[in-house]
Amino acid sequence: MASTHREEAPPIPRRAAVFTLTTVTLLYIINYMDRMVLSATLPLIKADLNLTDTQCGWLGTIYFIIVAALTLPASILCDRWSRKKALSLMAFLWSAATFLTGVGTGFAQLFAARGGVGVGEAGFAPGGIAYVSGSFRESVRAKVLGVFNLGQPLGSILGIVLAGTLAQADILGMGWRAPFYIFAVPGALLGVLVLFTRDYPSGEMVYGAEKKPLTTVQGLKVVITTPTLLLTYFGVGAMSFVGGAVAHWLPTYFARSRGIDVAKASLLMGGIIIFAVIGPVLGGIMADRWRRKRSDARPLAAAIIALACGVFLYVGFFIDLTGMKTLSYVVFVMVGILMFAYTAPAYSVSQDLVPEGMRSLSMGILVLITYGTLAAYAPVVVGWLSDLLGTPGNPDLAGAFMVVPPVAFLGGVLFYLASRFHDRDLARLVG
Repeated sequence: MASTHREEAPPIPRRAAVFTLTTVTLLYIINYMDRMVLSATLPLIKADLNLTDTQCGWLGTIYFIIVAALTLPASILCDRWSRKKALSLMAFLWSAATFLTGVGTGFAQLFAARGGVGVGEAGFAPGGIAYVSGSFRESVRAKVLGVFNLGQPLGSILGIVLAGTLAQADILGMGWRAPFYIFAVPGALLGVLVLFTRDYPSGEMVYGAEKKPLTTVQGLKVVITTPTLLLTYFGVGAMSFVGGAVAHWLPTYFARSRGIDVAKASLLMGGIIIFAVIGPVLGGIMADRWRRKRSDARPLAAAIIALACGVFLYVGFFIDLTGMKTLSYVVFVMVGILMFAYTAPAYSVSQDLVPEGMRSLSMGILVLITYGTLAAYAPVVVGWLSDLLGTPGNPDLAGAFMVVPPVAFLGGVLFYLASRFHDRDLARLVG
C-alpha cells in the first residue's frame, strides 16, 4: 500500500509552533507529575489513613471516571472557544485539586480531591494534542506528537521520583502531603505562560470531496461511522488499562516484593521511566518513516508495539517471581518503553482521519472511550484482585497483575483491525 500525499504549508510560523510545542509539552509534564504523585505516595497514604488496596484503587479510578465524563464537553470547548485559554483554565483547576489532595484527612476527602484533578485534566490531552498537531505540517505529525508525548514518561518519572523522595524526607513534618503542595505550583505558572502561545487558525469541519460543512453533531456521526477511528480509540483504551495498572501499582509492588521504602521503590520506577522517555519519539519517528512506504503504517506500528508490550509484561513478572530481580527489572524497562511508544502512532491516527476543525473533538472521543471502557478501572480492578487473591493483611499484587498482559494483546488486535480499514476511511475523508 503506497503512501501518496503532498507537502503542505505550515499553519503558523515555525518559531511560534516550536514555542507552542515546548510550552504545552512542559504543561503535559506537570499534568503527569500531578497524576503520578499519588502512585509514589500510596504506601504512606495507605498506612497513615488505614486504607485497603481496594480503596487505594478507587483513588486512581475516580480520576479516570471524571476524565471520561467531562472530556467531550472540554474538547468541544477547546475547538469552539479558545485552545490556549481552555488549556490555561484546566491547568489552574488541576493544580488547585492537587493542593487539596494534600489537605485531605480521610478517604472521602482524597476521593473528592482526586476527582477534582480529573475535572482539570479532562480536556488537556485532547486539546493539547490538537493544539500541537495543528501547529505543524501533517507530514511530521507523528514525530511532533512523539515530542508532546514525552510529557507522559518525563512527567511520570519526575512525579514518581520527586514525590517519593519528598514524602520520605518528611519535610516540615508534612510526610506524604509535601509533594502535593509543591507540585501544585508549576502547573499554575505554566497555566499563565500558555496564554502567550500562538493559536493556529480554526478550520471548518468539512468532509469528503465535496467539502461538505458539518455541525458538531454531524462531526460526531462521522467519527462513530469511521471504523479506523473507533478501533483505534478502543485500542488506546486497552493500552491505557495496561499503563494505568502499571503506573498505579508497580511502585507498590516493588516496595512489597523487595521490602524497600517508598523512596527506593520510586527510584526503581523512575529508572524504568527514564528509559521510557525514548518510547514516544522512537515510535513516532518509526511510524512516520514507515508511512512513506505504507499509508497504514501508523495503526500497524501501534499494533506491533502493543503485542510486544504484553509479552514483555508477562515475562517480567514470571522472572521476578523466580527471584531474578535484576533481570526482571531489565524486562520491566522494556515494558516501560513499549508502554509509551504506541502513543505517537495511535494518537496520530485520531488526527489523520478527521476534518481539521474537529481534532480536539476526535481526541475527546478517544479519551471518553478510553476511560469509559477499560482504563478507568485498571487501578481498582488490580487492587480488588490483590485483596481477593491474597489474605487479610497480605494482598497478592503479583497475582492481580496477571490480568494485565491479555489486555495489551487485545489492544494489538484492535490496532491491527484499524489498519485494515485505514486506507478506505482516509479516502472517504479527502475525497
